[in-house]
Amino acid sequence: MGITEKFVRQCRKPQGLIGRFAGRAMNVGHAKVRRWGLGYVSSESYTAVLDVGCGAGGALRDMASTFPSAKLYGIDYSQDMVLLAKKVNKGLIEKGRLEISHGSVSSLPFADNTFDLVTAFEAYYFWPDLHRDLQEIKRVLRSEGKLLLVNEVYENEKFQDRNRKWAAWADMHLHTPADYREFLTRAGYEAIEIHEIVKKNWISALGKKTELPL
Repeated sequence: MGITEKFVRQCRKPQGLIGRFAGRAMNVGHAKVRRWGLGYVSSESYTAVLDVGCGAGGALRDMASTFPSAKLYGIDYSQDMVLLAKKVNKGLIEKGRLEISHGSVSSLPFADNTFDLVTAFEAYYFWPDLHRDLQEIKRVLRSEGKLLLVNEVYENEKFQDRNRKWAAWADMHLHTPADYREFLTRAGYEAIEIHEIVKKNWISALGKKTELPL
């Protein structure tokens, strides 16, 4: 098994020495695509933001400046990534701006109608039940709250050979832009926006929860 395959396999649930290396590498390597995706929501004034699959915490560090008034939360199902994200963001945690916990997208440990924004960077590919997990995120969103998915791999003919190799290595589930719109609509999101940079194979998807809380 080559180093590239070992790295890609770690993306699902980074663990151990190689996993911690992969987590730190993704903090740096995914920075540009994260900031590009956040550009579609950065003008909003949020008070509570959750990053699902926060990995080593790079996105949370970015969002601390993007959303200066928000309390930030991160969750990841790799205990190693939770520990690393806390280390990376020690200052934010000490200031009371950030909480990071161990858990799953399938059962978020938060009350209904808690967040203005939920983000997921390079994460949705690995969710065990995409439809139900999207509904679980919608549960914790406030009315008019948004979900932002940002990825640098999606189903596209130009990148087909590379993407299928990576998908096989890491058991990733990839979708076309039309698929994104379909699965977000089916999960009950509205005002859906899909953005691409085709030459880079980058995609972002934004959906809104419009129903009023009970």
